[in-house]
Amino acid sequence: MLNISRSRVGWSLAWAVLAIGGRPVEAQLPTATGRSFTLSNAAWKAFIPSTYYQRPGSVADVLVHFHGDPQTFWNNAQYANLNAILVTVNYSGLSSAYSTPFSNSALFQQVVNEALAKVRLEADIPDNLQWDRLEVSSFSAGYGAVREILKSATYRSDIDALLAADSLYATTAGDGTPLDAQMADYKTFATLAKNGSKTFLFSHSQVPTYSYETTQECGDELMQHLGISASAYNVNGLGTLNFYRSAQSGNFRLWGALGTDGDSHLEHLRYIGELLEELPIAKVVPGDYNNSGQVDVADYILWRKKVGAGSMPNEAGVSPGTIDLADYNYWRSRFGATTAPTSGSGALLGGESVPEPAVGAIFVFYFAAMMRRVRRRNDGFLA
Repeated sequence: MLNISRSRVGWSLAWAVLAIGGRPVEAQLPTATGRSFTLSNAAWKAFIPSTYYQRPGSVADVLVHFHGDPQTFWNNAQYANLNAILVTVNYSGLSSAYSTPFSNSALFQQVVNEALAKVRLEADIPDNLQWDRLEVSSFSAGYGAVREILKSATYRSDIDALLAADSLYATTAGDGTPLDAQMADYKTFATLAKNGSKTFLFSHSQVPTYSYETTQECGDELMQHLGISASAYNVNGLGTLNFYRSAQSGNFRLWGALGTDGDSHLEHLRYIGELLEELPIAKVVPGDYNNSGQVDVADYILWRKKVGAGSMPNEAGVSPGTIDLADYNYWRSRFGATTAPTSGSGALLGGESVPEPAVGAIFVFYFAAMMRRVRRRNDGFLA
């Protein structure tokens, strides 16, 4: 048994739950910018990232996250190239701070509806915008809200994906396992994910909790329910996340990370972008300058028309503020892509294969001619 006193563990967890400080963030996470809106409760915020672009059909994906510093979550969402509206619910306190208010089954719908009404007021957002995919994530104590939300069959039906980032604890039952009543709806959602109709992503640390079941033990319970077991998985993730085991069945995926102290717990929020990349949610496609969902010839045509101007969507920080040859080269390297490239560690993703432009000899000749013109005219820019 680990030689850690209960009081020390409790202090570490409380610190990790209530703070987002401590040692410097070692991963290179972007600083997300955009428009944030406080909803009717000061703890509820909606956020439209500056990288967000409106999809055809007046629809948008929405991701509702429970617990954790909003800016930290927004930064990680940008790291993961999410093209979604973000809603954060961040109360002070432990799981009861979430489970008590969200035991009112109407409250989750209120949060989602308020966010939709708020973003519809923006000039660049359709006033008839509708939510497309609804996804939910939680860190640490945020599971208190999610456990209440999942009790509703309507919400279980509406939610397309669930991410629990070191975020599921339970009372210890008489047989020494997580109490069935507190696990039942998570198990139902896990079964739906196994069968392919939902997605359920689960990460856990090794932080001990002597008076109730840990996230690791709750993960074991979910795997036992699905009839699967974890395999060794020695992978360094984003920042200081280090994984030692993983399991998958259908769209249910579990990752276990090393670490037994409060800071190891906090890593699952600091670097939640590692997991957000795995969500089946709309993504920004860098190099897709016309927001069509694919990097293709139309993006080159737009670049050619705008070269020398200020900016285009999805430049991915290649040369912000100036449309130039660097943007052309980036487009060329991404030609044919329909998803975001693996950013950072890529620990949980297999990476992305992007074909070179298969445009034929005529296009190659045309591009070369265009580049000569660009270099000759207007100090390197077309008029």
